[in-house]
Amino acid sequence: MTPPPDAHPSDPASLARLPLRDLLALRNAIDQEIASRGHTRTAASLHGELMERVVADAYEGELTPPTRRSVDVVAGDGRAIQVKVRSLPRGSTRFWQFEDLDFDVAVVIAMDRDTAEIDWARELSAAQVAEVSTTHASGKLRLPMGRARSAGHDVTARLREAYAGLS
Repeated sequence: MTPPPDAHPSDPASLARLPLRDLLALRNAIDQEIASRGHTRTAASLHGELMERVVADAYEGELTPPTRRSVDVVAGDGRAIQVKVRSLPRGSTRFWQFEDLDFDVAVVIAMDRDTAEIDWARELSAAQVAEVSTTHASGKLRLPMGRARSAGHDVTARLREAYAGLS
């Protein structure tokens, strides 16, 4: 990230000239500093909300109201999509948790927290999610990132293209 020569972090005009990815990287650095001071324990969900928009754009769909359970996007072809995002340091793995399978497909996205880039993304049917997930004691399904990376089909390029279209 290279700020404009006359940039100052508190000047909104300077921030307005930065590309989206640089703004996200700056936000990450700020979030890390706040966490190092002991003020927060978890990262915010900005990446999740951005990726819901990216999926809506990539699938020529519409975002659902935030109150709609299990479905974040209705694709242009009518499919109900649940979007799951993990923004972690490159190479880290966790899992995505599903409350239920009341969707047609899930789009799972692994983002590099340090660069705000899409590392990889997969589309899985609800049946595929059930097949490669484990059931937690809570009854919720957990889809490990390692299993997800080879399941369903790759939509990384499709989402990167939509992501590049955001300003």
